[in-house]
Amino acid sequence: MARFRKTAIAAVALSALALTTTTVAYAHDLGLNRVAGEASTASSMTWAYYSGDLTDIWAEKDVFEGARATAMMVGVGDGSHFRVQLRGLGEKAIHEEYGAHLHSGPCGITNPKDPTTATVGPHYNISPLNDLKKPTVVNKKTEVWLNFHVNSDRTARATANVPFVPTPGPRSITFHALPTVHHQTEGGPAVGTAGDKLACLPLDIKKFAGSNK
Repeated sequence: MARFRKTAIAAVALSALALTTTTVAYAHDLGLNRVAGEASTASSMTWAYYSGDLTDIWAEKDVFEGARATAMMVGVGDGSHFRVQLRGLGEKAIHEEYGAHLHSGPCGITNPKDPTTATVGPHYNISPLNDLKKPTVVNKKTEVWLNFHVNSDRTARATANVPFVPTPGPRSITFHALPTVHHQTEGGPAVGTAGDKLACLPLDIKKFAGSNK
């Protein structure tokens, strides 16, 4: 049974490779064959897959409550492809747009400010952190941003190609109340923000069996 489950999961991951054929080319076109921070430079395959309920973060009822998601990530060479599908969103979400991001750490960790609620870690970002000479860069090339438009049947789908491969480990995808801010405006919210954190899903990134260590 264990062998069957591993084979099935591997098949799911490999089925996404067709969607990543442009990812590596995208990274090379940008000249980002090697990146700093947490990015992996190994020419091996990494993957992640999740299907199930979302973990509620926001204390009050919101459009993500009761929703389910399927999330997949495949990393090959210097690029990664992410795909997330949502279903069962609240009616108020129809025709609205929401942002989501890859975060470091697992989904639903205890909120240090309020032990009765859950939270998530910071954005997964590959640029140097806490380095005064090289300030952190926040954009869609250093982080994973997924933006959703909700259909009339209360489903949504988003994909993202990024020129890096997140290192293996427990990660999460967090869903926000607003679309992701792509450009700074005077007095406006910071780039990369998307309002309150409402829900998340776990995305444990693993090396594919047989990959280089």
